[in-house]
Amino acid sequence: MRTEYRILILYASYGDGHYQVSKALQQCFLAKGAAQVRLLDLMAEAHPVVNAVTRQVYLKGSKYCPHFYGWCYELTKNMKHNGPWGRGLNLFGSRRLVQIIEDEDPDVVIQTFPLQIMPELRWTNKVDIPTFTVLTDFVLHRRWVHPGTDKYYVATEALKKTMVAEGVPSSRIRVSGIPIRESFCQPVSKGDVLRRFGLDHSRRNILVMAGAYGVLSDLRQLIGNMLQLDNVRILVVCGKNEGLMTTIRECFAAEPHVRIFGFVDQVHELMSVSFCMITKAGGITLSEAIAMSVPTIIYRPLPGQETGNALFLEQQGAAFVARHVREVLEQVRGLLLPGGQAEAMKRVSRALGRAGAAGEVAEDILLELDRRKEERAALTKQDARMPEVRSLDSM
Repeated sequence: MRTEYRILILYASYGDGHYQVSKALQQCFLAKGAAQVRLLDLMAEAHPVVNAVTRQVYLKGSKYCPHFYGWCYELTKNMKHNGPWGRGLNLFGSRRLVQIIEDEDPDVVIQTFPLQIMPELRWTNKVDIPTFTVLTDFVLHRRWVHPGTDKYYVATEALKKTMVAEGVPSSRIRVSGIPIRESFCQPVSKGDVLRRFGLDHSRRNILVMAGAYGVLSDLRQLIGNMLQLDNVRILVVCGKNEGLMTTIRECFAAEPHVRIFGFVDQVHELMSVSFCMITKAGGITLSEAIAMSVPTIIYRPLPGQETGNALFLEQQGAAFVARHVREVLEQVRGLLLPGGQAEAMKRVSRALGRAGAAGEVAEDILLELDRRKEERAALTKQDARMPEVRSLDSM
């Protein structure tokens, strides 16, 4: 019975995307009958001070020192799980995780962040719980890969091929897409959304996403440049950065065609009424844009996985990549032309999109748990018959 299954999902709060993937999976597991699904930010639980410091370093470093962030990414990109640095990172937080496992006795552990603590515990025979990893980018970093992982769920066939080339057995990789919230997979009434936000049909909406923590570069210049275009309205989502939201509101208080938002939980509604989006290159945001078929311009992706995500989607024809504000303006102008690039990008997005990724991952993991449960039951039944067989043999 699936109602017996207890599921533990590990994530990290470096950005909002890993939590959103975990939340999407949680909802699907509960809908499919799981008894309990706990989301755990393990680093915040095990080492709250270290987590808070490194999280701020990540957020500030990615904004003010992106090249240093990129250098760190490249330095660790090919790090092996059994190297000295890899082993050290894999053990960081392991004591607390073992305690949680002993207290809660989960049937399965799922990772949406490359911590590798749980696979390391399995690899060293300290725990024996099925472990699955959901990759949240379109490109590979070796920190996602560990032989203690039962199965990986990845965004594309191209990423699967990369992992196979790195030595991961093909049978342990499933191309599922990146799990996103169900709201991005459901039809939206654009008329209702426009009325709810007090928008009319007279202008085309350009959605500018500053990221969950408001770290998109050159936001004022981007908005100012977009206002040079005719018949457009700029929708700006500043995320959880209240200081940025206040600054942008003050700068554009006299502009009737700029609408400023803070953190928006129903961002799929804004995507549904936007003819294009300008954003950073987080794997989850890009997956959401693909699901909504929104032509996307990725502005100044960070060195590392963001650049990898951006270049992959640019090569597929699903997004543009811009390094300068003037490039963004020209790309938006191109998208505004009738019957051109915007329609082509929508077609590519529809081909790339895997709207049911969260449900597919949840169902596949539950089927695996069912299979293992049946095997255990069969072994128990076989063991129960063994004394009778021995007794007959002795006659």
